[in-house]
Amino acid sequence: MNKLEIRKKFREIRQTAAPSSITDKIYASEYYRLAEKIFTFVSYGSEIDTIPFIKRALKDGKTTAVPVMLNKGEMVFIEISSLAELTPNKYGIPEPKYNEEKLLISDSKTLIAVPGLAFDKDKYRIGYGGGYYDRYLSKNEYMVSAGLCYEAQLTESLPREETDIPVDIIVTEGRII
Repeated sequence: MNKLEIRKKFREIRQTAAPSSITDKIYASEYYRLAEKIFTFVSYGSEIDTIPFIKRALKDGKTTAVPVMLNKGEMVFIEISSLAELTPNKYGIPEPKYNEEKLLISDSKTLIAVPGLAFDKDKYRIGYGGGYYDRYLSKNEYMVSAGLCYEAQLTESLPREETDIPVDIIVTEGRII
């Protein structure tokens, strides 16, 4: 299968998956406990629900940031203190307004939640094809990256390109890999 066919197949799988609190699995982990900063996508459509994750990180006093998409496939993470700061961007995805004063830089105490349509045993992923996360991860290698997905989104192997970056861990409803 090519990437387009994989995206279609796993988007359908994700849309039919029973909702699950996948992010609950990570709270007891050392990855979350040691993280001072939480960078996470804001769920959209049938993506893994990250709203409880964002609320919990804010409640736990973690510095919390979500992405803002810039031109040319780049994204940055902007600190938020409330979900009320988010408004839909041109794609309908909730994000905060770009504010250079709230721009955060990741470090070794950062845990980043990464979306994906499918993940393989080597922790590579297929996303939506924009390359935003691969570009970000390639420039920020020292943080812990956590792919969030349902068990049904795991597969043995995915096609990959030189620019694809694997995540450090995968979090499903049943385990952390």
